[in-house]
Amino acid sequence: MIAVFVFFFLLVIGTPIALVVLFTSLVGTLTYTTTAPNVVIAQMFAGMDTTTLLAVPFFIVAGMIASKGKTSEKLVQVMNLIFGRLPGGPVIATIFTCAFFAAISGSSMATVIAVGSIMLPQLKKLGYPEAMNIGVITAGGSIGILIPPSAPMVMFCVALSSSVGKQFMAGFVPGILLAIAWAIYTLVVCIRHNYHFEAPKVAFKEGVMVVIKALPALFFPVIVLGSIYAGWATPTESAAISLVYVTIIEMFLYRTVKVREYVEMFFTGLLNSGCLLAIIAAATALSWLVSRMQIPVLVTNFISGFVTSQLGFLLLMMVILIIAGCFVDVIALVVIMAPVVLPLLSVYGVNPIHFGIVAVMASQVGYLSPPFGTNLFVSMKLSKKSFGFVVRGTLPYLIILCIMMLLCVFFPQLSLWLPTHMMG
Repeated sequence: MIAVFVFFFLLVIGTPIALVVLFTSLVGTLTYTTTAPNVVIAQMFAGMDTTTLLAVPFFIVAGMIASKGKTSEKLVQVMNLIFGRLPGGPVIATIFTCAFFAAISGSSMATVIAVGSIMLPQLKKLGYPEAMNIGVITAGGSIGILIPPSAPMVMFCVALSSSVGKQFMAGFVPGILLAIAWAIYTLVVCIRHNYHFEAPKVAFKEGVMVVIKALPALFFPVIVLGSIYAGWATPTESAAISLVYVTIIEMFLYRTVKVREYVEMFFTGLLNSGCLLAIIAAATALSWLVSRMQIPVLVTNFISGFVTSQLGFLLLMMVILIIAGCFVDVIALVVIMAPVVLPLLSVYGVNPIHFGIVAVMASQVGYLSPPFGTNLFVSMKLSKKSFGFVVRGTLPYLIILCIMMLLCVFFPQLSLWLPTHMMG
């Protein structure tokens, strides 16, 4: 009880989640075990002793550089060529730009900032309702962690001892289906309300030049993800490739990022990565304590007493993650809960890759849900609109996300078909 009180007290007063977990681990070790407290430090180092985690800072820094440079602008131009003539075409183009940029940045916030800073002014100028524009940007950005590469997916895989390559591949089908569902909803709304404000017409030759100039950005996910799936590189090596590739594109090809800006973004990205890796380290210490106290066995026996099916277990976990995600980062939550969740996955025969996708989608819901949805605050800053206005604009897209998450729960093959058939 003392450790639980410490956890919630530190959480309520706004202590960073890594410190919350670390102090809880330390208090629990001193209170409930006879082991020397330096075991906490030893477990933290053990949790960080994996090369897979090196992928996290590489992907985060690469995403920051791409969001500051011209990569997102080139993608917007190509998507406008493809979808710009449809009813609501520029808005639909925004959705698919977010989906494609997600395959470059691996970050929700980076996607909102990169695409939103370009498209919000354009959509407003064309005459589309601001609520729709903001909703599309806010929700579309969340797809940054579902379509690979994804830093949260790497952390889930380390926590759940699953394959990063398979987890990446599992995100493609749900991610593409989600983008299509959002696009269909947007198309229906635009037809119903007669929102048919087309993107400016582009001559054929000019369109060809737009595509040619965008080729380096379009090839980004092919090179980075293809190297993993072809077996040429590990996820960590692929992350390093992504950083080198985006550096070449933005510094030497598009020439939009200066050396000084690059250094600043590099260290900012490392700082952000450090925060995530600190959560992993602290969570490993807490996992050791939880296992030492036999809590996974107690929880497994308790839940298996009233949840009798795999579907029931997944629905229960979905509800827990969505509710908790409104207040706590789901990424940190899953990492912390890993020692309890892993035995339950075995008991109910749930594939860790499938659970990882459900958890990632729960994270998306958390990014879009009040009171602490990160994407909501980023969109507020971009659009200079109130919190309530952003929430109302995002709500239809959030509902569609929840429906898609339910579909992934009921139909595991939506996430498992691709990794099963392409990676054995």
